[in-house]
Amino acid sequence: MAETTILAAQAAKLHYEDLPPEVVQKAKLLILDQLGCQLAFSTLPWAKDIFRYTQSKQGFGPSTVVYYGTQATPEDAVFCNAVFGHGFEMDDTEMQTTSHPAVAVVPVVLALGEALGKSGPDVLCAMVAGYETMLRFAHTADSMRFRNFHATSVSGAFGAAAAAGWLLGFDEHKMRDALGIAASLASGNTEYSCSGGTIKRLLGAIGATAGLKAALLAQAGITGSAEALEGKKGLLKGLCEQEPDLSFLRLPFEDRWMILDVGNKPYCCCAGQHSVIDATEALRSSVADTSAIDAITILQREREAMAVGHVVSPVDVIEAQFCARFACALRLVKGANGFHEYTLESIHDPEIQRLMAATTYVQDNDGALEAGDGPARVTITLTDGTILEEEVAFALGSKQKPMSQSDIEAKFADLVSRSIRPEQAAVIEQLVWALDEQESLSALMHAVVA
Repeated sequence: MAETTILAAQAAKLHYEDLPPEVVQKAKLLILDQLGCQLAFSTLPWAKDIFRYTQSKQGFGPSTVVYYGTQATPEDAVFCNAVFGHGFEMDDTEMQTTSHPAVAVVPVVLALGEALGKSGPDVLCAMVAGYETMLRFAHTADSMRFRNFHATSVSGAFGAAAAAGWLLGFDEHKMRDALGIAASLASGNTEYSCSGGTIKRLLGAIGATAGLKAALLAQAGITGSAEALEGKKGLLKGLCEQEPDLSFLRLPFEDRWMILDVGNKPYCCCAGQHSVIDATEALRSSVADTSAIDAITILQREREAMAVGHVVSPVDVIEAQFCARFACALRLVKGANGFHEYTLESIHDPEIQRLMAATTYVQDNDGALEAGDGPARVTITLTDGTILEEEVAFALGSKQKPMSQSDIEAKFADLVSRSIRPEQAAVIEQLVWALDEQESLSALMHAVVA
């Protein structure tokens, strides 16, 4: 027992000097990636809805709403920026837990760090504390997906609480209160993967604001349960389908920096189907014309089937982003699965529709797929009887096949190309890479306003 206390103590006692250089560099890379998502997706319809919602609250404060430049309270800025960051399925991903830490943690450390006048090193350290806390909880509660909980929304509350608590200077007791309060605020459901709804765009923000609120409540004097996570009536008892592995909550940060496990998305869709896209891409050069395709079979494991196998014929972009059939057909017809391809026009494309109808999605119940993280096998049968087959164990952007710094910079430049000027994008990059030398966030937060 005492896992809540142990986890809280680790987060509270973390020092910037404890961070290995590769952890600091990874934190910067993840901030740049998340800011690219926020800037690119801030003008999408659901993002505009949330921005109008934020404006209607008239809560002027010290924190910047990305792209628009509105000054809001930290809670309002976090909610708005997190919706932007999770707004089009391209934010970072830890594949084992299927969680997206950046959207829960980065908006918190930037908004609260700006409000408190914190330095770049402080922000980076708080961010790492948030990532390590969130991912340890996510690994512990990994089986919550079988009860249809959204890993980012639920686990994100603890990452956000730890990050905010660190910036607020919490000791281990106050940090435990923050995590304990977060245990009563954490929530999130995955029905969107079956029947849609723009609520999906808000789930990361729900986790981020729940964690920030938990920390602010702890600062105000509210106390949390001492065994809020592991106790007899703790969150893990109700959350998990299987017995949780509490050893993750006790795992010292320095023994495994889980932030290094986090991957980046090259494609604008659920990461569970990225291996499908990579397998399809490997076969695409052997298909001179998609009209020669007679049938397609996609084979994936249960976890991925739960996320991307339910939707057969998507009617909107959200459903398309959780449809492996669509991802495969889109790659074959358009040759890309990026921000500019996931559109209603693509969904209604006659050839994409035909290929989706010709696709059979199969769940691997017999262990046919080799070991991997979200592996997939794509089989294409041509009209002349030729069979093409490719299996991918680890997708591009995963821990095993990471995107390089130059890849992330190219992704950032492409994402923000429609929202800010190239020279402004270059300034943001420079400021992020030099964040460990910045005395405050003022220059960076000024730069992320269009």
